[in-house]
Amino acid sequence: MNYIHILRNTVALAGLAGCMFFSVQVHAQTENDRKEGFYLSASAAAEFLNDSDFAGTQSPAAGVPGVAGAPANVNVEYDTGFAIRGAIGYQFKNGLIPFLKPRAEVEVSYAEADVDGGAFNAGNQSFGGNINRFTATAALYNDIVWSPNQKVIPYFGSGIGIGVVDADINYFPNNGIATAPTFAVDGNPTGLVTFNAVGATVKASKRFDIFAEGRYTKVYRRDFTRNFVAGGNTGFNANLRDDTESFGIGLGVRAKF
Repeated sequence: MNYIHILRNTVALAGLAGCMFFSVQVHAQTENDRKEGFYLSASAAAEFLNDSDFAGTQSPAAGVPGVAGAPANVNVEYDTGFAIRGAIGYQFKNGLIPFLKPRAEVEVSYAEADVDGGAFNAGNQSFGGNINRFTATAALYNDIVWSPNQKVIPYFGSGIGIGVVDADINYFPNNGIATAPTFAVDGNPTGLVTFNAVGATVKASKRFDIFAEGRYTKVYRRDFTRNFVAGGNTGFNANLRDDTESFGIGLGVRAKF
C-alpha cells in the first residue's frame, strides 16, 4: 500500500474539513434544536483498503495450468479509493443515558479502489484491475451532548448489514514473455458487513448539520475464484477466500425534514 499517497490524501481531507468547519455560521446548540424527527444524510470519503490475502488450494480443471493441492495465495494492494454514502435516519431527543442522544439510520454505500500491485505465492507478477463494494446497513449512533450550548457534538456508532464485493483483478508473470493477463481473481459474493464509526457534527443551521467521520468497515469471508484467462480462456484453477477491510475518512451533510 502506498502510505505516502494515503498520508497526502488524509491531510488534504483534513484541511477541507477544517475549511468547512470555520466557513459555516455555527450557532449554539439548544435543547429546542434537538427535537425528534427524520433526516437525510449524504457523505463522501477517501477509502483506504487493507491488502487482500486471497487464500486457497489449487484444483485446476483439465488443461488449466496449476498443480493440484498446491497453495493459491494471491496478495493484492490497492490505491486510495473513494466511498459515497446515503442514509435516512431518525433523531431521538432523549436516550437511556442523559448525555447520549441516540440516532438510528438505514444506509446504502458504494466504494471502489484500483489495484496498485500484488503477488501470487510470493512471486513477481504485474497486477491490474479494481475492486468495488456495495453495502446496505442498519446502524445506531450516539451523540455526546454535555451542554445545552454545545457547538461541536462528537458521536460514535456501529452498523451491520450485507455487503457485495465485486473483484476484477488480473495479473501475469514478469518473465518477459506474457504481456497480457494470464490469471484473474473475480467474483461478486455477498457477505455479512459491519462497521464502527466516530465523528463530530457541527450545526450549520436549525435544519442542516455538517459532519466529519472516520469509519472502519469489514465484509466477512467471501468466496472468489482464480481462473486461467490467457488467450480468451476461462479455466478454473482454485477457490479463494478473503475478508475485505477498509478505513475511510469522510465529510457529509444531514438535512432534517
